[in-house]
Amino acid sequence: MNLSCLRKKTPSYVDKHKFVAEKGDYPIVRSYYIEKNLLTPWCNTHEKSQIVLLGAGLDTRAYRFKPLQTNTLTIFEIDFSMINRYKEEILQGEQPLCDLVRISGDISNHDWKSLLMKSGFSNDTPTFWLLEGLVYYMNKGVVASLLKKAAEISAENSQIFVDLCVPILGELNFGPFSRYFKWGLEIETVPSFLAETGWNVSCSFADDFDQGRDIGQRGLIFVHGELANTK
Repeated sequence: MNLSCLRKKTPSYVDKHKFVAEKGDYPIVRSYYIEKNLLTPWCNTHEKSQIVLLGAGLDTRAYRFKPLQTNTLTIFEIDFSMINRYKEEILQGEQPLCDLVRISGDISNHDWKSLLMKSGFSNDTPTFWLLEGLVYYMNKGVVASLLKKAAEISAENSQIFVDLCVPILGELNFGPFSRYFKWGLEIETVPSFLAETGWNVSCSFADDFDQGRDIGQRGLIFVHGELANTK
């Protein structure tokens, strides 16, 4: 499906997020799902909360996503220093809609946890963890450790979003992005994998949120849930 078709489907969203739309169906469906189905109710129902973007990249929700203004909220973005320097340069002069803390660190090792805590993260405040377009580029063992660390420092009622791929996409070594995918899971095994890391989740194919069109050819999975063990 091309950009004109996307515009017919979600015209206002596409017009406001042209960079994402130009990358094709999947990123914009994922962003739309996260913002409409997950982050909007999160912002509206929590008087005080945190959102942590692991591998934030060039995400600009802190500057454009208006529900962030609803209550008291802090966004923590973690990525490599070179990414953060570039991002700060191009966003110079722009004002975020909520408190924003940008942290330079490598989420593939354990240092990110201490950096987050030193930067004002509270393990007594409900947190929404956002791992968008990330984990299939990392080794499975590293991902499991990452998810466990997030669960360990999360307050009761914290939530998480992750998107995963099926095993065949992790093996194809084909395509501009999927050639770098390292692993995947069959959809029926996703809840048990997340449960082992401290999260109680449900999951669906990404295609289910674009009215049946095969944006991911039943190969990309949206995962959302809550902290499994209350504190």
